[in-house]
Amino acid sequence: MKTIKQISIFLENQRGKLSDILTALKDQNIEIQAASVADTTEYGILRLITSNQKKAAELLSAKGHLVNLNEVLAIEVNPDTASFADAIDALTSGGCSISYLYTFHKDGKLVLIIRPASLEKAESVATQKGLSLIQGWE
Repeated sequence: MKTIKQISIFLENQRGKLSDILTALKDQNIEIQAASVADTTEYGILRLITSNQKKAAELLSAKGHLVNLNEVLAIEVNPDTASFADAIDALTSGGCSISYLYTFHKDGKLVLIIRPASLEKAESVATQKGLSLIQGWE
């Protein structure tokens, strides 16, 4: 499967929780490539792509955080709105539902991190539509 690992960390909405995580990563020289935070009144979910997913997940788990590693699609497109829109249109017109997404820039490209309802279907549609999938990024 052409997916990458994403770290999801459940956080209580309390002062200092995010800083604790960032400091732990900084102290181990783990770089953050992309981050997204979704929150409710009581907790948040921090999603990360880092320079070393396995090490980051192990570190944060050892520090008592609830951490999950899960698979997402990483699609590389040109860094313009048209390319972003075309990629999303290709997936949705192919019958894919997107649970969430976030983006970041890398090496002059826009990387779309997508959690579809079905990874298998989204990967198949992306491949059929000629989208550039990043694979195995740890």
